[in-house]
This record gives sequence, structure tokens and C-alpha cells, in this order.
Amino acid sequence: MMNQNRMKITPRQRVSRALRHESPDRPPLDLGSTLNTSITKIAYDRLKNYLGIALDTEPVFLSRSMQVVAVDDIVLERFQIDTRPVLAHPQDVAKPDLSPVDSYADEWGVKFRAAKIDGKIFYYDPVEFPLAGMTTVRSIEKYDWPDPYDPGRTRGLRQRAKNLRENTAYALVGHMGDTSIFQNCFDLRGMEQFLIDLLIHKKMATALLEKVFEIQAIKMERYLDEVGPYLDVVCVGDDLAGQSGPLISIDLYREMIKPFHQAYFELIKRKTSARLHMHSCGSVAYFLNDLIEIGVDIINPVQVSAKGMNPETLKEKYGHKICFWGGIDSQHVLPHGTPQEVTREVRRVVNILGRDGGYVLGAVHNIQADVPPQNIVALYDAAV
Repeated sequence: MMNQNRMKITPRQRVSRALRHESPDRPPLDLGSTLNTSITKIAYDRLKNYLGIALDTEPVFLSRSMQVVAVDDIVLERFQIDTRPVLAHPQDVAKPDLSPVDSYADEWGVKFRAAKIDGKIFYYDPVEFPLAGMTTVRSIEKYDWPDPYDPGRTRGLRQRAKNLRENTAYALVGHMGDTSIFQNCFDLRGMEQFLIDLLIHKKMATALLEKVFEIQAIKMERYLDEVGPYLDVVCVGDDLAGQSGPLISIDLYREMIKPFHQAYFELIKRKTSARLHMHSCGSVAYFLNDLIEIGVDIINPVQVSAKGMNPETLKEKYGHKICFWGGIDSQHVLPHGTPQEVTREVRRVVNILGRDGGYVLGAVHNIQADVPPQNIVALYDAAV
């Protein structure tokens, strides 16, 4: 697909042109720059075996719950990936975790249990929500919250980002890891309970939103103080929708959630000139005008199988106002198609979302264990 007559440009230039809504020499490619655009361990092990790549070390988990791993440079170079991650670290001081085998608690106190097939862990489901039974604002205030000032989160990040900026030509994508506000609230309370709170227990919902926002804002500010000047893209995530529609109405979003998103995004924009990339799964078209209004430059994952997420419609309606990142169907085409069908889908989506720039190519969300390695190869080889 690459036009050989065009002057070769660097990966950073390629991403920059696309995000300025200009046409690069080919669509920029992403794999592994965020916790939502990488690959699960089972799929990654199969891919390395298929490519004949043997590494001495085990993959590093970027997300235990999603079983997502970091991608090694040798694999990124094989696929001509244009991005490189600048990811925050776990905190130094972890809370004691007395969970049984195949379970764990995250730093917020949410408990997860392994989901297995044939003895292999595919992911972890949230099963216990620590604030589910709380009935007063005071009980929220007294909860044992994560420490946003833990120095381990950002140790060494400035030097990594500076080195990548000065000594490589890749586009640098910053992801603090856990960045959500709305989603963390329903993990803490349980989704059903928090959605009820938003409607009829508004003081409880507001108190929880305020506390989660406070923690995330401090973490983000400290993170961007270290790496903000070096980034091309900075990522946040907050799932607002499901497969068939939004989780809340637009009016409820504007009343209860949007003010926190706006304050969060304003902080980010003050701290870096990087483009703001928001991960939000499902039928998120419902919210795009509002997200654009408060500063989102890029939407990911562009879940094309969800209601209202037709690529042609998205490009026509929003393509001049926002960039798209992802878009190659991981629900049907990548796991169940042939390599030839994957190639056709890549070229179809690139021709739609990549018209006049504004598109970075990747899978819809992390590449899952059911995706054959030959389809991963087809996904990336079709675009170069």
C-alpha cells in the first residue's frame, strides 16, 4: 500500500502528519503503546513462536486483569510499528493482598478472580467491590485510598522519555496505566449500584467521583511533570458505552461525569502539548461531540462492531474534528477471518478512516488469545 515514490518519513513524522489530518506515506501503525492497544500473553506467546522469535525473558504484564503484556522491540520492528510507549510503573508500596490463589486485589481494593480455559488464565473478572455496601459520604472519606504520591509510579520515566525522544524517531505515547474516573467508580461500587447512585444517590456519587478524580489528577500531574515535554500522544481511558449503546444518557453524562472529564483534560492540556487520546469502548459515538468539545483529539478503539460505530458514518460526521485509532475488528474478523479477509478489512478501513489522514491503525482493543498469529501478521503487513 505504500507509495514508493513518496519521500520516506520517520515514524514520528508519520504519526504527526496523520494526527494533523494530513496524508502520510502510509497509515501509522500501533501495537503496545497503551494498556488497551497491546496483546494478551497467550496470543503473544503464539505470535513469537510463529515468527520464530525466542526470548530469554518472560513477557512483562501491563495489565494483570486483562492479561496484557509489553511487546518486545524485536516484534515492534518486525511489524514496522511507529509508536513506542512511555508507561508509568506500579507503586512502590502495595497493600497486603490476602486473596486466595488465582485471585488478587488491586490498589483500589477491587478483588478479581481468574477466568480460565484448559487451565490457562485468559483474564480476571472483578468479583468484589469494596464500597458496595457503604451508605454515607463519611464512609467514602474514611476509606483506605491509593497513595497518588507514591514515587515508584514515575521513577526513571523522565530519562526513558528523554532518551526515546532524542535517540529514536518513534512517536512517543504516554499512558499512566489506570486513568479512569467513571469506570473506577463503578468498579468500587459495582456497576449497577453506581449507576443507581448517579440517578438517586447523587451526593454519594458526587463524593466518590470527587475522590477518584482527586487521586487520578494528582497521579496524572506528577506523571506529566516527568514526561509531558517528550510525548506526542497522552492517553486516558473511561468506558462510557457498551456494545449496543451508552451506559448512561447524555444528560446524565453532562450533569455528573463531564465536569470531571473537563477538569481532568484541562489539567493534561496545561501540562503537555501532546495530543489527547481517549480510550472508550463500545457505542461511544453518542458522546463524541461532548468529548471533542472538552479537548479529546483522538478516539480509541473505534469498535466498529458496536451500534452506531460504522466507519463511513464516523469519518463523514467527525473525521474533520477528531482522529481515529484502532478500528480493525477484533470481535469477528481478527479471530475468525482468514489472513486474506483480514487484509481486505485492513485496506477497507484504511481507505475510509485514513482518507486525508486522521487515522492510526491497530486492532479494536487488545489482541486476544483467540486471534491466530497469521492474522496478526496479516493485520500489520497489509498496511506497509
